[in-house]
Amino acid sequence: MPKLKKSVFIFFFVSSFFLFPVFSFALDVKFDAKAKLDSIKNSKPITKIKSLKKPKKEITYPKMVETVEQWREESKDIPIEQRKNYKKDEPQDKKYYVPNPTYRFERYNYPQGTRELNIEDIKKNLYSYPYYVADNSIHYIAYPRYYFFPEDNQISSEFYVEKLDMTKNKTRRILEYDHNAKKRIPIIDAGVKQYYKNLYRGLVLVDWSRDNKKLLIKEKVGSTLGGIYKTYLYVHFLSADEAPKDDSYTIKLNNLDNAIKNYYLDWQNTQLVKYRYDIEPLGFSYENDDVVVVLSYVLDKNNNKIFLGTWGYNIKTNETILMSKTNYSPNITINGLILRQTND
Repeated sequence: MPKLKKSVFIFFFVSSFFLFPVFSFALDVKFDAKAKLDSIKNSKPITKIKSLKKPKKEITYPKMVETVEQWREESKDIPIEQRKNYKKDEPQDKKYYVPNPTYRFERYNYPQGTRELNIEDIKKNLYSYPYYVADNSIHYIAYPRYYFFPEDNQISSEFYVEKLDMTKNKTRRILEYDHNAKKRIPIIDAGVKQYYKNLYRGLVLVDWSRDNKKLLIKEKVGSTLGGIYKTYLYVHFLSADEAPKDDSYTIKLNNLDNAIKNYYLDWQNTQLVKYRYDIEPLGFSYENDDVVVVLSYVLDKNNNKIFLGTWGYNIKTNETILMSKTNYSPNITINGLILRQTND
């Protein structure tokens, strides 16, 4: 065999030896791909994943009127009695039950002469409005109002006596009384028109009289830093209900204070002005509704009270009476009423 033919034969032989596996591999790949395609075609369709996004709510707009007659019909005024009540009904299954408050009247001046006012909130609110005290018949109320002036650290007060609304029951007369319903004029003011550093002037009701025509009021004077050093007394007289005009008036019991000082100067040779001397009003005497009863005392260096005696002052005759030099307990009336909330 010639060399050329022999070399060609060898080339084709070798090529077929190497190309046969490649060709067979291509056939296998083609076969496997076809099988996979067939399996995909015969398999179940893939389910779509639902979207997590909330579908938008379809907005519906009210239908517009198309004619003038429809507009006139829509714009008609509906009478009140034909209008719908859209008030929400209260839920029937309440989890908590809050009872309705109940009230009762209590005697104010008990124990006699010890009633003081709590005005701890005055420096926070710049004012304090203590409770109302009604007379026995609950026709009138008496009450003070306190004011704080921070620039001078001063506390002042006013005292009011007002008539109640007799068309209401006794409890509602107190609960529904509104000081700001009209302009009120105080019967006494203490320190309101006076500006003095650390001054304290507080008005407090001692009690009503038994005939509901008089009020005994005390004024505590002192310092917001050093305490109380003097007590003054006032008696306010109410005019009769049937009087054509208001003839009410107020007097200051200076004669009682002077009489006690003069007694100790004349009979004990003691000048009370040199001591820290004060009085403690108890109220009106049970034996005589025109007699005011007070206790007198001085304070020693340790602020302990040294009793000086029990005194009475007749506001009609202007007479001062020394009832006792010992710890005598006079019979004092208890007349004023305060309204208390209870849950009984």
